[in-house]
Amino acid sequence: MTIVRSDAGGTYTPPGHDASVRSRKLFNPSNGCPKLDAHVTTFAPGAGMEEEIHEVSDHVFFMLRGELEVFRGAEAAGTIGPGDAVHIPAGEPHRLRNSGPSDAVFLAVTTLP
Repeated sequence: MTIVRSDAGGTYTPPGHDASVRSRKLFNPSNGCPKLDAHVTTFAPGAGMEEEIHEVSDHVFFMLRGELEVFRGAEAAGTIGPGDAVHIPAGEPHRLRNSGPSDAVFLAVTTLP
């Protein structure tokens, strides 16, 4: 069992994301969790990311605060808010954007190959 305290680690901007996007790693292989990567990510108002595809990894996003627009390729898939979740299967192009007035905060879990 591994416990990650609220003051542990730092934040970073994931590649391909606007500079105002911040992620905090919770679990991954480097701290003994070999099957998934979990982090909490915050998109500031107006922040977004480039389209990406993870060929062998599924994503699950669970919204904690705010709202995010979710895109499947060029198509808007919908807006998710607190308590909503989205599953993005491996190989599906996707991107996110916060068009709201406040931070959008979500838990992201990614399966590892």
